[in-house]
Amino acid sequence: PNGAWSLFRANPQGTRHGKIVVVQHRSISDPETGGSYTIKRYRSEKVVDEDGGWRHERIELVPESDGVGFEVMTVNPQDVDGLAVIAEWLMVVE
Repeated sequence: PNGAWSLFRANPQGTRHGKIVVVQHRSISDPETGGSYTIKRYRSEKVVDEDGGWRHERIELVPESDGVGFEVMTVNPQDVDGLAVIAEWLMVVE
């Protein structure tokens, strides 16, 4: 929730899909604040290539806020290199 104290784990490993994460944008900025960081739910779509590897087709950063005006941020494949997941959310601290 807005204004809540939360606990995060730095440098998350493994899949990020479906997790709430702190993301740093290197080549884009958060349209809500103009800042380099945002906290949102991470969703990604991947495409398997002919070599058996994969690449991101699209990444969506979805707000989990009860605040008005927060929108989904979509990161296109050409912007993926400018995105870094800094931490994953663990819990609200009370």
